Amino acid sequence: MPKIDWLTIRTSATAGLIIIIPAAVLSAVLVGENGSRGWSILFALVILLGFFIAGFGAGRLRDDTPMMHGSLAAMACYVVVQIFGAIRRLTAGDPINPIRYPLILMIAATVGIAGSLFADWSARKTARMQR
Repeated sequence: MPKIDWLTIRTSATAGLIIIIPAAVLSAVLVGENGSRGWSILFALVILLGFFIAGFGAGRLRDDTPMMHGSLAAMACYVVVQIFGAIRRLTAGDPINPIRYPLILMIAATVGIAGSLFADWSARKTARMQR
């Protein structure tokens, strides 16, 4: 099994969190529970972009194992955001739906893999063009 490069995951997850955290905060403030469906979809797409960026960064930094590192970086982003989200929900007395966490974690991992595959594809294309 390949060795996990935690520095790559931390660096890539940080890049994704730069996009995800403001989108999650704005979504919680502007959309809330009964907000506009259009805004909800927009913020969800921006958050998915953050997972993609985390995967892309990991794929660029680790071209030997891009998918593994891309999925781990995106999942790290999700876990960080959800830790704070769960704490906020518990302190506010809001309910927590435990079924949704692993499902969205798998979506984050899939989008991270897509980002890492895009990074791998673009690196190979650049290498072919330079030959």
